[in-house]
Amino acid sequence: MEEFLKILFFAVAFIVLLRLGLKLYVLNKAKAMKGAEVGLVKDGVLYFYSQRCGACKVMEPQVEKLSQALEVRRIDVFSEEGQKIARSLGVMATPTTLVVKDGKVQKTFVGIVSADRILQEFKP
Repeated sequence: MEEFLKILFFAVAFIVLLRLGLKLYVLNKAKAMKGAEVGLVKDGVLYFYSQRCGACKVMEPQVEKLSQALEVRRIDVFSEEGQKIARSLGVMATPTTLVVKDGKVQKTFVGIVSADRILQEFKP
């Protein structure tokens, strides 16, 4: 039993460290997007999602709220076009929301974020 607990401990520790490393990698890629030129929207939001993504379903009311105030371009990462766009910008996870001003990425949010927080990025 003691040997099993040791193995279980190391397996859990490995998984936690692996997830942490992946999260740091995704966040680092998100920071690298800043300043990237996008021709899909001049001032607004690019929202990368997947229909299979639970967090994306939670995010949907926030995206609806955003679309009432801003131009929002929804990009399904499982569509052929969406895959190309996501790959070209380095999007690694869903949901990912890019704040675009003057055709350039100004801020990237990975995960669930409120519409109010995103709208703050557009205030002078």
